[in-house]
Amino acid sequence: MIEDVNFVAMHRYQEIEKSMYNFVIQHKPNNIVELGHGSGAVTAAMALALQQVNPTGKIHSYDIISSTKYYSCFGYEKYATESAYDRILKRGLRDMIIFTEGDVFLTYVESPIDFDLLYVDIDNTWDNLYKILIENKFITNKVKNGSKIIIEGGSPNHPRININTLNEFNKKINKEVFKMKYITGSGRTSIAEITLW
Repeated sequence: MIEDVNFVAMHRYQEIEKSMYNFVIQHKPNNIVELGHGSGAVTAAMALALQQVNPTGKIHSYDIISSTKYYSCFGYEKYATESAYDRILKRGLRDMIIFTEGDVFLTYVESPIDFDLLYVDIDNTWDNLYKILIENKFITNKVKNGSKIIIEGGSPNHPRININTLNEFNKKINKEVFKMKYITGSGRTSIAEITLW
């Protein structure tokens, strides 16, 4: 039962943790690539689900922030007592996750690896998502062949990633590239599924 899952349960990430856990349970990926682990709450939720449906699966997590540094979670100082690595270690998930520190455009986008699920949470903009998902042909082909994409954003009140900014982006580049399906959350702590036209 989902109530028994050892989520990090961080204040405003709780619904996202549950949604990402359920998404992994439903889609049963082998390889998850995560761009931006931040506090490690979503990383842990995905790993807990992967442990259930595919214990040999891996999460390759890339972030400019070290996995061993404490992360203040946008001012929620009471959550800054553990690093992403601590949260993973505490849940017995260390063997499921490979952390890589550095700019995701240099560490992953320039040399992408295989994935069934790509989770992008790097202070997203449509321009950055375009660079990752469209300009990189390897990633584009993976998505066109059925790999899933979940992004931070999608809520109507998200400052950069919402349906209005998507429509503006499409007008700017003079074509429709992405379809977005809002999943849960509010503002900067929301998630959506992206598909390519």
